[in-house]
Amino acid sequence: MPKLLFHLGELSLKGKNRSVFERRMAQNIKRVILPVIKPGGIHREHGRMTADVESVSDELINLLSLIPGIRNFSVAESCELDLAAMQEAAKAAVLADFGPDVEGKRFRVTAKRSDKRFPIKTPELNFEIGGFLKNQLNLLVNLNNPEIDVRIEIGLKEAYIYTRKIAGIGGLPVGSSGRGVVLFSGGIDSPVAAYTMIKRGMEVVLVHLYNSTINRDFVKIRDLARQLSLYQGRVKLYLIDLEEFQRHAIANVSAEYRMIIYKRQMIRSAAKIAHLEKAQALVTGDSLGQVASQTLANIHAIYDASDLPLLPPLIGMDKEEIIALGRRIGTYEISIEEYCDICSFLIAKHPETHGSRDRVAELESLLPLEGLEYPTRTIWFNGGHEQGDEREQVPPA
Repeated sequence: MPKLLFHLGELSLKGKNRSVFERRMAQNIKRVILPVIKPGGIHREHGRMTADVESVSDELINLLSLIPGIRNFSVAESCELDLAAMQEAAKAAVLADFGPDVEGKRFRVTAKRSDKRFPIKTPELNFEIGGFLKNQLNLLVNLNNPEIDVRIEIGLKEAYIYTRKIAGIGGLPVGSSGRGVVLFSGGIDSPVAAYTMIKRGMEVVLVHLYNSTINRDFVKIRDLARQLSLYQGRVKLYLIDLEEFQRHAIANVSAEYRMIIYKRQMIRSAAKIAHLEKAQALVTGDSLGQVASQTLANIHAIYDASDLPLLPPLIGMDKEEIIALGRRIGTYEISIEEYCDICSFLIAKHPETHGSRDRVAELESLLPLEGLEYPTRTIWFNGGHEQGDEREQVPPA
């Protein structure tokens, strides 16, 4: 029976609240392996987790590799804490992963005793199990450049034997760092910002603001949300129409200040969702100095539109770094598809780069900032699949 063995990396550094993180991690793993998990669930032990499963597919391995909080994992053989049993399990692991034709391959054994009460010390384990494999399978010992690395982990109740580690993305388990609302434009930056916060354990809610006179097709936005759901699991996407507000802004605000005014209203709208979702922060895709709205002066003028903290995880990254991360997580190719951004609608050729908060207050006094209706669609995604679509109204903050 296959056993999945997870190493959790950063969670091992946690102190007295470590169990809180581990319970959340177990829930997130269970969500993915639920169709194949055996009775008994997931077990926590010394910085690792194990789960008995019916079978392991390539699709399952891919989904597990995207779960934040996992440093690496393996499909392992398990056996009782007995040298002969470990020798046989190590042989079975090599044959299962490399097939019967292994004669002459270079190998080594790497043992680790997390339970120091086990009477056989690590060097002796390496020697006894390595000698058994060498004789049984005609392998060649090579400690520096092995083709087969047989790993033995001594647990509290059983030993785990495996030959391959599958890299995870690290970070913290989703849900362990609260909930945040992402201003989700559909460009290159905001999906990367969302992923960055997901990896740090934040459960994100996506809010996309649009103008219904120019945006009626949300295929690109849905595709991006669907991709992010591979990392988070269940993701909620709000679509909010700011057409009415933009009509008032176009009529009353000079073109060079519209970007600032638009973004402040977007933050207010996202803050309403945050209060509705009991989120503790807003998240933006801002990178300092990248465009006119992201000068330090304008960030100051824009961010105080909400009483919630605004987190810009990409603030110190340049565009090439953001693009590279977007490629790695699968959002970049979607992000560069054609789509009309609400903030590019009737913006000045040379927008204001040093926004005055007094001037912003003066312009906003001419606009109906509250009381507008926000026709909203809410769409759910889970594990790369769209699950539902409903309409609702955003209540006042």
